[in-house]
Amino acid sequence: MDFLKPERVIGKATRESMQSGLYWGTVAQAEGLIARIKAELGAPEVQVVATGGLAPLFASSCPGLAHVDPDLTLKGLRLIHERNRPDRPPRLV
Repeated sequence: MDFLKPERVIGKATRESMQSGLYWGTVAQAEGLIARIKAELGAPEVQVVATGGLAPLFASSCPGLAHVDPDLTLKGLRLIHERNRPDRPPRLV
């Protein structure tokens, strides 16, 4: 089953209902977490970055996701690898 943004919240069949629950439940979860983090930090202008392959799918429905970078984790792992290569000269701090 493909994971897609459903056309409506209330599905008319089991498949549509399951996809809607997964999609809109994830959006609601993200919105709730973003609101709680902002409240805890006391910073209403927190910049939230959505990462992962499905980030663009959810960002269109979640205004709290300010930036989308599906490859951010992979980019970070590449940087860590490059900084820890054995053939790289030591960094002078």
